[in-house]
Amino acid sequence: MIAKVGDSTSILKTHNYLVGKDSKRVDWKQARHLASTDQQFVIDQMRKVAQNSQTDAPIYHYSLSWDETDNSTRQQMIEAGTQTLRDLGLAEHQALLVAHNDHDYKHLHIMVNRVHPITCTAWDRYRDYIKLEKSLRRIERQYGWKEVPGHHHQLEGQQEPEYGNSLNKFECAQVKRGETPLYMLIREQAEHDFREAESWEELHQRLAEKGLTIQRGSRGTGGKVTDGFEYTNLSKIRRDFSMGRLEKRFGPFKSLQELQQGKQLTDIQRAFAGYERAHRLGRHRRARSFKKGIGKTLKALGTARKVHNTLQSLLAVSSSQNPAFKAVSMIASTIINQLKQQERSQGRGY
Repeated sequence: MIAKVGDSTSILKTHNYLVGKDSKRVDWKQARHLASTDQQFVIDQMRKVAQNSQTDAPIYHYSLSWDETDNSTRQQMIEAGTQTLRDLGLAEHQALLVAHNDHDYKHLHIMVNRVHPITCTAWDRYRDYIKLEKSLRRIERQYGWKEVPGHHHQLEGQQEPEYGNSLNKFECAQVKRGETPLYMLIREQAEHDFREAESWEELHQRLAEKGLTIQRGSRGTGGKVTDGFEYTNLSKIRRDFSMGRLEKRFGPFKSLQELQQGKQLTDIQRAFAGYERAHRLGRHRRARSFKKGIGKTLKALGTARKVHNTLQSLLAVSSSQNPAFKAVSMIASTIINQLKQQERSQGRGY
């Protein structure tokens, strides 16, 4: 079983989502501490209780999904939903259970009033995911359903799942549009780079060839990868690639920029490093500025041999497969051809 917590905290909006105009997807409804499942009755009764509290987010909404092989009955689904409410500390609260039939697997939505009908205090959702996962693991074993170890809790004998087994809302939307989430793309295209690299610099260069950048987490811990448009956590790609495990292999994290700053670079090498980084991070205006300056510098060298040698020197801060290096190579090739044409013309006395 899998649980997902919704983001709607409004009585009306949540109820409209669960029941709404498309009643065909509603398989059945079950009320708890409510005399009826009638739409207006549920909304009115929950509002009366919620008004006794100062909270502006009276609804807690979550869903339970069963594996297709579980063959859970309606009564079992009600019992499972009721058990999760007890384990969350919401057994005495108003709740509406709504089963939908718009997927191949069975799933149940639970809309519960956070405000207690007697004490009028709002339930605190602190550590709700841990409580839910503990509840689901016990329920699975009780009914003999397929066990799905959670990220926050596992029973004895269960292995902690891969981080990449869960999708966030943005990634779910991508999948629905037929797109592949970033962490899956990186796993497919760059897993061997993570495994084969022997240093931070080698890993940075390998990923840069694919337009990827490793960065520290926003709070100074952990790590993330970006393609200049989206971000994903290192650990989501594979647990072996978490920042902690990479640092055990390569030592304390250093960005590619930090590694390059420790080298004695020429002006054009520094300019190219800036262009490559801006190109990789999707900073197009800055990249165009660097690229224009590099072109002028190469042209000012005056001879084809100098341009060629300078181009080769850029490999000290890049690789031949890097998209930015390929772009500069095209500029250099054009300049070399022009300079060679000038040299031939001068040799003929023109």
